[in-house]
Amino acid sequence: MTTEQRELDLVEKVDFRILSVCNNEEKLQQLLTVYLPPLLLKAASEHGSVRNKVVGICQRLNTFIQPPGIILPVAALLDQYKATESALLRHFDLSFIQHSIGRLEAHERRNLIPAAIRGISSDDGNSVSVLFNVILRLLADLKLPPRGSKEDECLRQDIGLADARDADFLANWLAKVLLLRVQAGAVVPNPPPGLTEADVKFLTLQKPDTWNPNAKGLNLAETRIKIAAFLASGAFTDKERFLPALYAASSTDFRVSETGDAMLKRSSVSLEDEDLVRQLFNAHARLPSPYRIRILGLLSKSEISTGFTKEILAAFRKNVTTDASAAGDAASSGSPGLELAKLHRALFEYINWVARIGPTKTNFDDIRTPVVDLLKQFIEEQGWPRPFRKSLDDIALRARAYDTIGVLAKGTVMSDIECLSLAEWLFRSLSEDPTADVVVNIDGALSSLISVFKPPHAPNIELALRTTLSSYMSLTVEGDIVRSARHAVVKWANNCLPFSDVQARWIDIMAIAGRQDERSDVVEEGQKGLDPWTYYANDSMSRALPDWTEMVQTFFREPNKFVSSSAPRGAGGMDVDEESAYLNFPGDSFAAFPVALRYCKHIVFLTALKSFTVDLGWERQLEKLVHSDLETRHALREYLAAAPASSVRDLLGAAFEGMTKKDAKTAEACATTFVDVASVAPKSVLQSLSYRSAELMPLVTSNKRELRTLGAKAFGILAAHPSNEQAVIKKTIFDLLSVASKFNDAIGSELNAAEGAFLALAHLCSRAVYYQSTPSDSFSGLLGVFPRLDSLATRPLPTQETVFEALTQLWTSGIKAFASDADVKEHIITPLLAQAKKGNGKAIAALGRLTLAFRTPEDSDNPQDEEATKADGVVDLVLESLYGLYEIKQVEVHFSVGEAITAAVACWDARVIQLTLDVESQAWPGQLTKRPARVKAMLEKLLTDCKTTKPSLLKASGIWLFCVIEHCSYLPEIQSRLRECQAAFMRLLSARDELVQETASRGLSLVYEKGDPELRSELVRDLVSFFTGSGPKLVVGDDTMLFEAGTLQAGEGKSITSYKDIVSLAEEVGDQSLTYKLMSLATDASTWSTRSTFGRFGLSNLLSESEIDPKLLVKLYRYRFDPNTNVQRSMNNIWKALVKDNNAVMEEHFEAIMKDLLKSILGKEWRVREASCAAISDLIAGRPFPKYEPYYKDIWAAAARVLDDIKATVRNAALHLCIALSTTLTRQLEESGTGSAATAMMNEALPFLLSDKGIQSNVKDVQLISLITVMKIAQKGGKALKPYIPTMVPHLLELNSTIEPESINYHYQRANESNKEEIDKMRSSMVSKSPITEAIEDCLRNVDKDVMDKLAPALEDVIKSALGMPTKIGCSRVLGTLATRHTNDFRPHASRFLQLMEKQVLERNDEVSQSYARAAAYILRVAPDDAKQRFVERFIHLYLSSENEARRQKVADVVLALSKISPDHFAALETNLLPLAYLGKHDDDEYTHKAFVEVWDKHAGSSLTVARYIPEITGLVQQSLNTAQWALKHAGALAIASAVASVTSASDITGRANLEALKVLWPVYEKALALKTFDGKEKLLEPFPEFVAKAKAWWSADRPLAELLNKITLREAKRNNEEYRPHAFRCLWRVAAARDDLSMLPDIAKMVGPYLDMSAKEDDGDAMDVDKPGKNNGDKMRGVDPKSRIAWAAMEAVAKGYNRVRIGATPLAELREIAAVLEEPAGSKTLNFESPHIARSEFDIIRWTHWYGCVAELMEAAAGGKGEATGEGLEVLKWYLATLDLERADAGTESQRSARAKAAGAVLKVWKKEGRGAWGGEGMEATKGVVKAAMERALKEERSTDVQAKWREALGLLG
Repeated sequence: MTTEQRELDLVEKVDFRILSVCNNEEKLQQLLTVYLPPLLLKAASEHGSVRNKVVGICQRLNTFIQPPGIILPVAALLDQYKATESALLRHFDLSFIQHSIGRLEAHERRNLIPAAIRGISSDDGNSVSVLFNVILRLLADLKLPPRGSKEDECLRQDIGLADARDADFLANWLAKVLLLRVQAGAVVPNPPPGLTEADVKFLTLQKPDTWNPNAKGLNLAETRIKIAAFLASGAFTDKERFLPALYAASSTDFRVSETGDAMLKRSSVSLEDEDLVRQLFNAHARLPSPYRIRILGLLSKSEISTGFTKEILAAFRKNVTTDASAAGDAASSGSPGLELAKLHRALFEYINWVARIGPTKTNFDDIRTPVVDLLKQFIEEQGWPRPFRKSLDDIALRARAYDTIGVLAKGTVMSDIECLSLAEWLFRSLSEDPTADVVVNIDGALSSLISVFKPPHAPNIELALRTTLSSYMSLTVEGDIVRSARHAVVKWANNCLPFSDVQARWIDIMAIAGRQDERSDVVEEGQKGLDPWTYYANDSMSRALPDWTEMVQTFFREPNKFVSSSAPRGAGGMDVDEESAYLNFPGDSFAAFPVALRYCKHIVFLTALKSFTVDLGWERQLEKLVHSDLETRHALREYLAAAPASSVRDLLGAAFEGMTKKDAKTAEACATTFVDVASVAPKSVLQSLSYRSAELMPLVTSNKRELRTLGAKAFGILAAHPSNEQAVIKKTIFDLLSVASKFNDAIGSELNAAEGAFLALAHLCSRAVYYQSTPSDSFSGLLGVFPRLDSLATRPLPTQETVFEALTQLWTSGIKAFASDADVKEHIITPLLAQAKKGNGKAIAALGRLTLAFRTPEDSDNPQDEEATKADGVVDLVLESLYGLYEIKQVEVHFSVGEAITAAVACWDARVIQLTLDVESQAWPGQLTKRPARVKAMLEKLLTDCKTTKPSLLKASGIWLFCVIEHCSYLPEIQSRLRECQAAFMRLLSARDELVQETASRGLSLVYEKGDPELRSELVRDLVSFFTGSGPKLVVGDDTMLFEAGTLQAGEGKSITSYKDIVSLAEEVGDQSLTYKLMSLATDASTWSTRSTFGRFGLSNLLSESEIDPKLLVKLYRYRFDPNTNVQRSMNNIWKALVKDNNAVMEEHFEAIMKDLLKSILGKEWRVREASCAAISDLIAGRPFPKYEPYYKDIWAAAARVLDDIKATVRNAALHLCIALSTTLTRQLEESGTGSAATAMMNEALPFLLSDKGIQSNVKDVQLISLITVMKIAQKGGKALKPYIPTMVPHLLELNSTIEPESINYHYQRANESNKEEIDKMRSSMVSKSPITEAIEDCLRNVDKDVMDKLAPALEDVIKSALGMPTKIGCSRVLGTLATRHTNDFRPHASRFLQLMEKQVLERNDEVSQSYARAAAYILRVAPDDAKQRFVERFIHLYLSSENEARRQKVADVVLALSKISPDHFAALETNLLPLAYLGKHDDDEYTHKAFVEVWDKHAGSSLTVARYIPEITGLVQQSLNTAQWALKHAGALAIASAVASVTSASDITGRANLEALKVLWPVYEKALALKTFDGKEKLLEPFPEFVAKAKAWWSADRPLAELLNKITLREAKRNNEEYRPHAFRCLWRVAAARDDLSMLPDIAKMVGPYLDMSAKEDDGDAMDVDKPGKNNGDKMRGVDPKSRIAWAAMEAVAKGYNRVRIGATPLAELREIAAVLEEPAGSKTLNFESPHIARSEFDIIRWTHWYGCVAELMEAAAGGKGEATGEGLEVLKWYLATLDLERADAGTESQRSARAKAAGAVLKVWKKEGRGAWGGEGMEATKGVVKAAMERALKEERSTDVQAKWREALGLLG
């Protein structure tokens, strides 16, 4: 026989055997299981005939295997598929696999997944698509382990993806499934975006129903969810699932997108992978908007993506271009609005990313220009500059486009021409685009463009830029111009043109004051532009100043072409011609005129003062220098003398024009500029304006004081000019005298004019003297003009001061202006002194200048002259008066006094006098110089007074001495006594007044500056001694002020201030030691006050030249951190002065400083402790740890100790030190990890932190900072933590309870039980979220076997000893972590901890017990099998031996935790656990019941499962019934009843009764039934009738059992419990229905008869009035009173307790017997056909509600019998008809009326059947008529059509 023949024979034999059993599913199933794979294997035969035969058999076999019970051997077929190369065999294998894959059990399908997946990447041909479809079906049953678990880590290997090619292949196709789209169960006609036609064919198998769930296809939505979860598992690497995760995250199904989002967030894939970025761009080109949004978001994190020039441009065109054809994606333009907005947002964010990162790429310019052009094109297509598309989305897109242009421009190198062109385009957009929402974006784009258009530029570019900016600066909002662009223009002018550009500064001036209603931001930007410091602060800008001559020419001489010609007139109506200074300031812009003048003045001064440093606040500094520094004024005068006279003249001319304006504000500003410039200008320049001095008279006589003062100064400068003839000057003086002469009687404006005339007259006369045009003695005409000063007392103070000022000017020039020398004291000195004592500076200055009007013997050529002698007396009197002003309290006034004294003794040799000279002048005849004798005498007096103990005199003398040295230090008389001056200033350093300290300090600096080298050396030595000595020598007298008033209160409003007060107080209290204590306090205050002065006011510069003493450095370092800010500031200044190389000095003296600080940190003085804390913190900052390692532990200890300091500020400083130590340690751990420095730091710090001085300290602050540090160490420590983990973890666990707020415990003790539960949950949640828990988790990450061996005992001790709930919760979490993340290391200890959990889960606190239960569930995963078994048995025993529900609840928690957390291990132990769960689910405790129900539903869930565990369940129930606890007895009884019900119900599914199981259950069930009645026992009766019915075969053969069943039924019916009795009666008739071997009706009648009598009245009234619900377990009597419920149950038992066999044979006889039983309570032996017993009114509700249905059921049973009808006994039907209330057809609800009609029809059917079609019989004809009439009446009255139909049907039976 050939091989072919042999193969054919084998195939035919199999075919024959298949055909022989094809009609028997069971045998066919068995046959195919064995022979199908070998049969199909022949499809790969080399013989065609064999293959054809197999093909035919397979085609026929498809018909045989259609029944659902046929399950093919899928596993074998799959293995065969994997092993063969034959395409035909593969086809058939997959075909039959597809057939049965859905018929397998879920666990069987799960087991197939690895085989199906393994090697899929190597499959080829069409079969791989089918296999992939099979895999998708299998995935539905895949149970994924928790993410991060050990099982998850092993999933890749276990599921068959060990080969990376398989994982790539599967991930790729799973991703494509996520892109697939279906509509109405069918795939969309065109390939979805991202898929090709080939992809669609692969995924759909080219069948329309592949994805149609209604046709047994796959459900795409559910498949996607499963795919996403599968991809997120450990089966795939981050790289493999990256693109699928992207597709999932973009899904519209949130269940898929959430998983995708999570995958992307957790992904470790680098976005700097070039291949990955290319894939993303390719996907972007193919996919719709939601996916592109995600892709752009990812690309926005990739730097390398910014180099994909072509792809970026393509993406941009695809997403932005409005032309769909240009975009290449028609769908993109049709995206919904919200989605489109998101897409554009993502695109612009990516472009912004490209703009930020792209400039670092070499080809960025290839992107920038096209993208900017595209954006401009896009904006222009919307309408530019005015858009015609104005939807919200269009506006938002337009705004983003402008914004993106700015971002792109900012990071790009552009040519100036390109940049300027783009700027002009944006400027026009800004001014003409009416869309308010884009303004910010356009402005931002312009601002961004500034950074690439920095000066300098080519001349043509600068010219074009000036033109553009000036034109937009001058635009007004009208016509097409909808918005001012002035802010942007000014900003561009400031940043894109150099500071020296005059036109740019013109724009700034116009921005400040060019318009009245200008915005504040424009003004602010203009002010920045005029400020050179804005430019100087940026080194990249040119520091060249504008050419002030060009500015003057441009601003005031030449017409500006950009100034609007529409306003040709200046302010105030003045005509403006081409020569006017107002030419460029027409209309409202005139307000900019004084601004321009002032700015020109500042630039002139800055240009002149080359050495002036422009800094913040330079304007104020410049003004101060110009008015108070003599060298500065000389420099300005020299510069202007050499400057172009025409420019100076033009500037002064413009200022002159401005100050003649009527507008006071303008006039004042212009006058200020004029006076400032003219006062240093050459007199040759002023000549051209001198003749116009008369024009200043309006200013001189102005009502505004400031204008009068400025006008008088300007008038004096011009009117006294030598170019004016003497006659003109005299005429002017005469005019002024005529105005001034009205002073005595003048008021109001006349008084103001007189005051102005006095000032002008004084300036005119004095400047005439200075010009040397008129001698001082030529003004005798002034004698008597000025009022006597004693007569001014009644005048207002401003008037008096004006006269004082005028006299000051005259006296300074040597003009006396008073009639007689004899009147000086009374009429001049005394009035001035009175005002001087009030602190009037004008009066004090006048006193000092008065002496310049007198020539003393020192000033005179003839010392013996009588006039000189008198003058000497006047000078002495003035000086004496000035010296007497020392008691003035205002310190500032003493500077005026000092200047007055200086003027009196040094005259014109004093700088303070020389500063008043505001005209060009040489020495003139009569000019007084110094008075040497008086200088010496004055100096001697001041030095003497500086030694006094009188505070006020000491203070005043020091200040006066400073003024003398400041203004006269170059005089020989002063130079010779500088050493003494130094000593005087040293004594003032300890003054309490900061201004006096500053004066002394600056005085020392001044002395140092003016002294010779020897003097300087002495000064430095004194200062160092002062600083490092024990303190300043406090020399006191009785009146020496030691304390400020109010510092030491003595009662009765008095306070101690002087030494005399201290002595008096000591004597009063009788304690002389008090004197020394208070003096010590005063000395200490003096010491610190002195030291605070050192570093300020320049003294530190003096110390910088001394040799550095190491002791000085040690002390000084600590003083730098003194709590007193003044001391701190001073010490820092000294340190900077002394220490040139800070690092070198610190390295050299580190140890000395550290030792001193560690000693002083524990010192007695709080300020020292506080300073030491801050100093140590600064000292160790940034230093390598080895440098301070020897002191590290001591630092921690000291800081912790001071952290409990009595003073809050010290504690705060210590806290900051601790924070610094903590931060340093954690930073070291971050940087070096396990490096030697980090390890050394932890070795030093951790033992202390974990000791009783750290984390266990009683001081809360110490404990807290230690805890924070330990947590940081745990977070950053890494492997270096290992030695400390066994110590750290227990401490941290205990701290969970320690740091819990006490308020929680307070509220917990006062809360009720429900609130306590909520608080416990909150506490548990707090522990879970606590940073301590996080620190513990960080520690546990570094656990290995060695650490575990040490940690386990420590952890066990904590668990056993823990008292606080948070600690216990924390312990449970630690156990769970160790069991899941360190499985192998924890396994040796699992058994011990599992045993420990047996006790811990019984904790009284529910949260704790549940937490430990969860921990036990985790431990169970790694525990050995014997430990698991022991653990489970222990809790079964605990449940069965529990004495209360609390214990059973704990057991329920444990079992529930096991089922949820360790389901696989639960399954291994389910033989023990599921029976317990079954028993527990019937517990009467609600909590226990719910927990066990959840367990059962999760792991069993069906009645079929019960059958598997019948022996175990029975055993547990038996034990529970034997306990003494009724709760357990009841639970066991209910459980066994439920088990019986499950077994009987299962027989309905299987078709046969499980007698073996029933036999096992029966003994326990019988025992349960014998229990006394209890709430819920009726549930035991529910399955009993079914048990009787299903066990018929058993009890039929066992008569004792049958009798026992009957006995139990009757026994339960006899139970004396009203709630239970209705259920027992119901059980009666149900058992009777199952017992066709006997008639139970007589027993039933006997049992229920007494309850059929409703006529008896209860004690509490009519039973029918009662309406309380009962426990009826779902019966129909809900809401009926108990008596009625029992009556109905009795009626039902009688009506349904008939023998089912007999009623079929003799229906009328059985019906009569039933009716007779129901009539017995009425006492009648016969049936009452007219008025049956149950037709009485008390039975109404029962009849309406239940009886009608019962009659219908009874009649249907009677009508269904097969017995022969005899026609006898029909009258019994009359009785049943009489009970149906036919005469009351409208009674009851619609459903009740429907039941009545149905029952009536059923009775008629029996009547008709038993009457053999006739209605005759004895008395029945009349009954028929009555019935018919009643039914017709009921039909007529009935409203319901449904009920009417039933009545018609019944009437149809009557004919």
